[in-house]
Amino acid sequence: MALAACLTFSCRTSRSGARPHQAAPLSARLAKIKMTDLNGRPFSLQQLAGKPVFLNFWATWCRPCLSEMASIETVYQQFKKDIVFLAVSDEDPGKIRSFAAKQNFSFEFARLDAAFIDVYVVTLPTTLLIGSDGQLIAEEEGLRIWTQFNNLEKLKALAKK
Repeated sequence: MALAACLTFSCRTSRSGARPHQAAPLSARLAKIKMTDLNGRPFSLQQLAGKPVFLNFWATWCRPCLSEMASIETVYQQFKKDIVFLAVSDEDPGKIRSFAAKQNFSFEFARLDAAFIDVYVVTLPTTLLIGSDGQLIAEEEGLRIWTQFNNLEKLKALAKK
């Protein structure tokens, strides 16, 4: 059961605990991330070129993921003109849509068109901070309170990139 895989501050995306090969070039890793918006239209990170991106991998069954979403909403409100915020799950689009409809979050949700492990995500939540040049600036694994000073500083730096 997926809930059994949850740790105190993060959740494992696979029961085996296997880690993907991390030697893949970052550009190839980011190119593997294909998504579908909640209306069923496919898109990729390349379509967000020129904009900094806050890409959060999460799941409805992951309590730490759900715990950090309120702080994501707060920083979204602060940085929405400067950073694209996107929460991505590999779950059924209907389940994501239902979750999003019940919440008061303003940031965008999408479906990952692959397993988390296929895009080198083994811990949930995981957030990728991607500069406007398409380069990965930071990868944050596990629960973060995005309104804390050190995380706000990362977002301020991202907004300038």
